Amino acid sequence: MSYTGSKPLTEVCRRVLASGELPDNGGDRPQLVLTVDYDGLAQRTGSGLLDNGATLTPETVRRIACDAQVIPAVLGGDGQLLDLGRTRRLINGALRRALVLRDRGCAFPGCDRPPRWCQGHHIRHWADGGPTDLDNAVLLCGHHHRVVHQDDWQVRLGHDRRPEFIPPSYVDAARLPRRNTFHLRP
Repeated sequence: MSYTGSKPLTEVCRRVLASGELPDNGGDRPQLVLTVDYDGLAQRTGSGLLDNGATLTPETVRRIACDAQVIPAVLGGDGQLLDLGRTRRLINGALRRALVLRDRGCAFPGCDRPPRWCQGHHIRHWADGGPTDLDNAVLLCGHHHRVVHQDDWQVRLGHDRRPEFIPPSYVDAARLPRRNTFHLRP
């Protein structure tokens, strides 16, 4: 199996966190306080502000939000906390199990990564009103999750409700849909 994507230690940490085998008192995914204007997020123009003052690009903010717990907070004009919502896991539990059964691993064409190495990805981003359901989700390994967010690949479900990827024109001028056949069972 060839290696592409994250640095090895980062990938090991992601796999352990995604395994569901960590102790009950600890083992939560890292928590990151990220402030972003909702309209900026939805319009793909808003930078994110970390609690240490560092900023993140709009693309990075959307990629983080794609597989994160989201706690909505309403702030007043001077940054005063007016309301703090509850945590909401975007793709987990029964939905993740359904994705594993359908996709059987990273759905990106040619990728051999198993489900435990994958993250749930919204086909239509939740910030754009995309629902969190099986018809709007796909499993992607970390590397291909970044590719889909950063390059012009489009994801859709085909007539059989299996993921298809439309490459950018610089990959295929005809932009013919592609599928991952690696995980198909006879």
